[in-house]
Amino acid sequence: MIDPLTLTQALCTRLCHDLAGPIGAVSAGIELVGGDPSQVDAEMLQLIASSSNAATQKLKFLRVALGTPAASGSMTDVKATIEGYLASVAGLSGAAAVSWPADRDPESALQNTSGAALQILANLIVMAIEVVPRLRKVMISVIQDGLSIEAQGEISARLDQRLDLIALLADPNGATLTPKTVQALYTVGLIAQVGGSLSAVAVDGGCRVNIHYNRANAKIGDHVLRE
Repeated sequence: MIDPLTLTQALCTRLCHDLAGPIGAVSAGIELVGGDPSQVDAEMLQLIASSSNAATQKLKFLRVALGTPAASGSMTDVKATIEGYLASVAGLSGAAAVSWPADRDPESALQNTSGAALQILANLIVMAIEVVPRLRKVMISVIQDGLSIEAQGEISARLDQRLDLIALLADPNGATLTPKTVQALYTVGLIAQVGGSLSAVAVDGGCRVNIHYNRANAKIGDHVLRE
């Protein structure tokens, strides 16, 4: 069993790591402005603004992923939070695109979804980034007994899949808690907490994760989740 204190420390380490970059960039920009205001130009102001926005987007997302889940959540807000986070961690090639279930289909839309289910979804987005470096697309769909999330990398590039993390998602038994494994173990724990399970496999160009849940215990779409 994972020690709760050790898990908390590992998650706090990750939180600080994710926020250090954009906050450091804002600090450096302000320091330059304070040193010689006459040297401030539009490019420097844009750097400060973009870094500040990245920090804000990361904080919003990490609040959903790591904080206490709300009783319910708005999919409109969650979509904006997830897409904002992907933009904040994007490289030069731009943010990964997200394909959402069609809102016009009540059986496949993620409406009136519980906070705990949204938290699981947010953590799987983080796993997609970790498992597929050069992430280009995330496809979210509802399957018969749960959710399916498929992450794809750049088709033209050789995909350096994290097969160790994919295996850890599929079978966490006996895994050691480290800064590299904490996200996968935390995600698996969230799913187990609501009586669910998952399967994870490498696919051509990426990874597919299916979340399976008892319709009586989880709320994704029209179902009830016990928190």
